[in-house]
Amino acid sequence: MKNLILFFLFFASACVSPQVAINPRADFSKIKRVAVLSFKGNKGEVASDMLSQALLRYGADVIERQRLDDILKEQNLTERNLLDPETTKKIGKLLGVDAIFLGSVIDLKSDSKYIVQTNSTNPQNNISSVSGKNIYMDGSVAGFNDAQILSTTAEVSLSVRLVDIESGSIMWSAYMSYEGFDITSAMSSISNFFVKSLLPIWPQLRQYN
Repeated sequence: MKNLILFFLFFASACVSPQVAINPRADFSKIKRVAVLSFKGNKGEVASDMLSQALLRYGADVIERQRLDDILKEQNLTERNLLDPETTKKIGKLLGVDAIFLGSVIDLKSDSKYIVQTNSTNPQNNISSVSGKNIYMDGSVAGFNDAQILSTTAEVSLSVRLVDIESGSIMWSAYMSYEGFDITSAMSSISNFFVKSLLPIWPQLRQYN
């Protein structure tokens, strides 16, 4: 059963992609170093860490997120200020970056586990859906006949923008919803999809094998 859910998630990952918008006037060749701001919303720091990790994996030069957060606090700035050209230029000089990733956790539903009594003569062999979420068998319960642990997948929706430090313009934006075994794996998968969408347009990145 575990192999079945693994196949399902692999097949699903092959069939999904983020919704992406690209500024046709953006010059990605000048983006050499970037920063990733902590995402808004629940588990926002985890989401920003996953994006930073994915960017590093594909060859991007990413500064430590804490440096950006500290400077924003010192300058008494918010994410909204980062769309102001004068402010972004100032932050760019202080950090030595060319662009900043801003993001939000739009929706988040954690994975869950249940103990259920099953019929040994007619066990569940197919993936079912509970409240729109996929479930899979996660093993038996010691000491209980015909009892199984069922796990549901986690659901995450992320939205990200890449802002040009020089102009304050949005260069690229993306949105994606995804299911994973847990929140972290779902965020990691989305981040990888995001970075892969940047491969054809951002020379700084390289294909990861």
